[in-house]
Amino acid sequence: MEKLREGMEHLSAFLVEKLHLDQPVKGQREIHEELKVLSAGSRTAVKEYYIRKMMRILIILGAGFVLSGICFFAFYVGGGSTELNSVLRPDHGEGDRTESLTVQVEDEVQEVKITVQERKYTDEEKQQILSRALKELEELLPGQNESLDYVQSSLAFADSLQDGAVSVSWTTDPYGVIGMDGSIVSAEAEEGTLVEIQATLNCDNLEATYCTFANVFPPDRTDEERLLEEIQEQVALADEENCYESELILPTSAAGKELTWLTEESANPFLSILAMTLILAICVYLQMDEQIHTKAEERKKQLLLDYPDLMWKMTMLLGAGMSIRGAFVRISEEYQRKQKADTRAEKKKTGAPVRYVYEEVVRTCIEMQSGVGEAQAYERFGKRCQLPEYIRLGSVLSQNLRKGAKGLTALLETEAESSLNERKNHARKIGEQAGTKLLLPMILMLGIVLTVLMVPAFLSF
Repeated sequence: MEKLREGMEHLSAFLVEKLHLDQPVKGQREIHEELKVLSAGSRTAVKEYYIRKMMRILIILGAGFVLSGICFFAFYVGGGSTELNSVLRPDHGEGDRTESLTVQVEDEVQEVKITVQERKYTDEEKQQILSRALKELEELLPGQNESLDYVQSSLAFADSLQDGAVSVSWTTDPYGVIGMDGSIVSAEAEEGTLVEIQATLNCDNLEATYCTFANVFPPDRTDEERLLEEIQEQVALADEENCYESELILPTSAAGKELTWLTEESANPFLSILAMTLILAICVYLQMDEQIHTKAEERKKQLLLDYPDLMWKMTMLLGAGMSIRGAFVRISEEYQRKQKADTRAEKKKTGAPVRYVYEEVVRTCIEMQSGVGEAQAYERFGKRCQLPEYIRLGSVLSQNLRKGAKGLTALLETEAESSLNERKNHARKIGEQAGTKLLLPMILMLGIVLTVLMVPAFLSF
C-alpha cells in the first residue's frame, strides 16, 4: 500500500510539472498567493497543494475507470438477455401485474405485454361490493366500442373490479372469437358474429353472474398484430390453467411457431459510472480551491482580530525599553512556547491552533537571523499580512529604523487604542451578520407557530 501511494505521488508530481500547474498563470495567481500566505511563505506550498489535488483526481478517475470496466465486461461477457420459462406471480392482495417481455418467435424478436394475476385465496367479501362491481363491469366492458351491438376492437375484460376486491372470470360462446383478455381473435363473418359473454364475479366465495351478447365484426389487423394477439391469448390460457400456482409457466408455441422468452435487457451502467466519475473529479478539483479561498478569508479575519493584541504587546515591550527587534523576538519566543505547551496538553497530531500574525512574526525573526535587513524584514512582514493596518505598521517600523523618528511608543499606543475600537466594530458587524443568517429560520418558525395557533381556531367555526 505504501509503494502504491509513493507511485501515485511520483506520478502526480510528474503531471504537475508537465502541465505547469504550479506556475502562476492568469486566473490562478490569487490562489497561489493564498497558498503562500497560508503556509507562511513556504516555497513548496503551491507545488505540494497541486500534487495532493492531482493524487485525489487520479484516485477518483482510477476507481471510476476500474468500476466502469468491470461493469462493461461483466455486461457483455454475461450477456444482456437470458431465456425465461416463468414469471413470478404477485402474492394475494398485491393486485395483478403487467409485464413487458421480449419473445423470440423463431428468428424474430417481439415486445409483448402480458398480465399476471395475483395468487387467489379464500377471503370474505360483501354483497354490496358485488352490486357495485356489476355496475362497474357494465361501464367498462364495451372498451373503445360505442356499444356491444358493433364490436370491432378489443373489449375490456377486467380481471378484477372494485380495486381488486372482486375477481372476474370470463367465458365466451362460441369459443375462439373473443380471447380471454377481450381481444378479437377470430371474426371472419362480414355480417358479424354474435357472441355470448358470461362473467363470473367472485367475492368472498359469493358469486354473481353477468351475461350479455356482443356482435363482433372483423377488425383491421396486420399479420404482426394477429401474431401478438395469439401470443397473448396463449399466455392468458396458461395463466388461467395454473392460476393457483406460484409461477406462470409461459407457453412455448403460438400460431404454429416456436416461442423463446427472454428477460428484458438491462441497461449497461458503463457510461453512467464514467460520467459520474468525471463529474466527481471536477467537483473535488473545484472544492479544494474553494477550501483554500475559505481558509484565506478566515486568515484575513483572524489577522484583523489579532492586530490590537499585537499592538499592545509591541507597545508594552517598547515602553519597557526593548528594541523593535527584541520585541519581535520576545513575541516570537512566547508564541512558540505557547504552541508547544498547547500541543502537549491537547495530545493531538494537528497541534495547537495556528495564529497567522504570530506565524509571520516568527518568520520575520528567522529572516533577520538569516541576514535580511531589519527594515526590509518589517516591510516584508506588512506585505505578507496583506492588510492595510499591517502594511502601515511595517512602514512605520522601517522608517523608524532608517530615519530615527521619535515617539514610536506613543504612536503605537495610539494605534493600539484605535485598532481596539475597530475590533469592537468588527465584532459587532460579525454579530449582525450572524443575526441576518438566523432571520430566515426565525421567519419559518414564526410561520409554524402562527399555523399551529390559527388552524384550530378556523376549524372550530
